[in-house]
Amino acid sequence: MKAAKSVQREFYVTFFVTQQLDLDYLERRGGNTITYEGAEGGSKEEDSPADTLDRVKVVFLGAPGVGKTSIIRQFVWSEFSEEYRPTERRETFYPSVVLADRLYELKITDLPTIPYFPVSSHLEWTDFRYYGLRSATAYVLVFDLSNQDTFQHIRTLRDQIYEARDMRGVPLLVVGNKQDELSQAVASGTRYRDIVNLVRKHWRCSYVECSARFNCRVVQVFRELMKSIQAIEGRPASPSLAPSQPMRSHPHDTSEKCILL
Repeated sequence: MKAAKSVQREFYVTFFVTQQLDLDYLERRGGNTITYEGAEGGSKEEDSPADTLDRVKVVFLGAPGVGKTSIIRQFVWSEFSEEYRPTERRETFYPSVVLADRLYELKITDLPTIPYFPVSSHLEWTDFRYYGLRSATAYVLVFDLSNQDTFQHIRTLRDQIYEARDMRGVPLLVVGNKQDELSQAVASGTRYRDIVNLVRKHWRCSYVECSARFNCRVVQVFRELMKSIQAIEGRPASPSLAPSQPMRSHPHDTSEKCILL
């Protein structure tokens, strides 16, 4: 009996379900997102069973209330909450995505707002233990299109990231969320144009505007991110990969995709 319970505990510790999303298919489909349920968890970097695998580690950063968590949950689970709840601890998601017939396993880290990016491993350990900031494969910097003051937060973080580590071969994607709240007056303003020009022309990184609330261009966020990673890798596409088990819809998977042409 004790042996059986030990085996059961080991099963629950080691078992996790990944999520498979074909990004090209989702953009063409325009329908409900069909997913595997992802895993979320742990306060410690080494606690995750997925850390033993070769994964693309993506860290989301931005000011409070810009919608980092909403973008991730909309992508992973096709769900959105109107209630704002600040992220109080690290949350990790493990989807798998397919782009250009290549399978990638992601480790997406959603963090509480950080006041600065650590310039050394010592500072990361003492101030941001288990966050994995300096070892990320890619960064997604999110700001609120309807509150452009939040752009200054990611601008500062971006400068600190480039000062703290060698960014050659590390993609950085800027995302303007809450596109549905972007007024015509703001969109035609000088400040908005300056932000877009700074990101695209001077930072020379990918830029996507989306609405997590309406699931509009959320897939495009991750598609642009994975395209940047593929460009850096310079590796040919792998053969087509079929899921190892039937695909399951998340119980709350009722959102519709909105494709902007």
